[in-house]
Amino acid sequence: MMAKREKVTLMLKQIVANSSPGMRLPPERELSERFGVARETLRRCLIELDEEGVIERRPGAGNFVAMRREKKEIALRSFSEEMRVRGLEPSSSLLSADRIAAGPKIGQYLRVSPASYVYKIVRVRHANQVPMALETVYLPAERLPGFDPQELSEKSLYNILEERYQFVLSQAQQQIEATVLEQAEAELLGVAPFSAALLVERRMSTAQELPIEFCKTLYRADRYKFEVDIRRALI
Repeated sequence: MMAKREKVTLMLKQIVANSSPGMRLPPERELSERFGVARETLRRCLIELDEEGVIERRPGAGNFVAMRREKKEIALRSFSEEMRVRGLEPSSSLLSADRIAAGPKIGQYLRVSPASYVYKIVRVRHANQVPMALETVYLPAERLPGFDPQELSEKSLYNILEERYQFVLSQAQQQIEATVLEQAEAELLGVAPFSAALLVERRMSTAQELPIEFCKTLYRADRYKFEVDIRRALI
């Protein structure tokens, strides 16, 4: 039985390899007849491939070729730069842009008074028109005279900071943790509520160690993975 299941799994992987991400696989009845196996045997193989991330099983809809996960290296790049490195076309949907009091937490992150104003900007980030991340950015208003958040619908924030304001973006502190998406967040990213996600918090500083951005980003876990190169320290 195990040899038969391995053969079925191999044939399923061949179908996946010749299909585009997101494509629906043939119905289970058709596949079981094509492979000459019982539906239960086929279903076990499909479940294993779903657990491996090769396919996505959607109750009531069928089995689909899994979308490719974009690898995100731990590098000091903007979202737009990351996507272009991978040959994808980045774009953004600006959901809101407000000028608010920093409050104690954001004020501490940006090293401004809690009463100081900051820009709070919420965007959905896309790659090839597919929603990939939900981003909330806080910027110290006093350090960005004349800044217009509406520009971010078409321009890169980091380009604006570097070219217009002459900030040298050289370092960041970043934290990554696993989480799940609330219903409103899931709808914006086109996934089911409580889907797995990666929460990344980053504080960007200039070469003079002046905090210029605090950003919270929710990445779809089905489309993103982080890669870190680790070297053993010499003792």
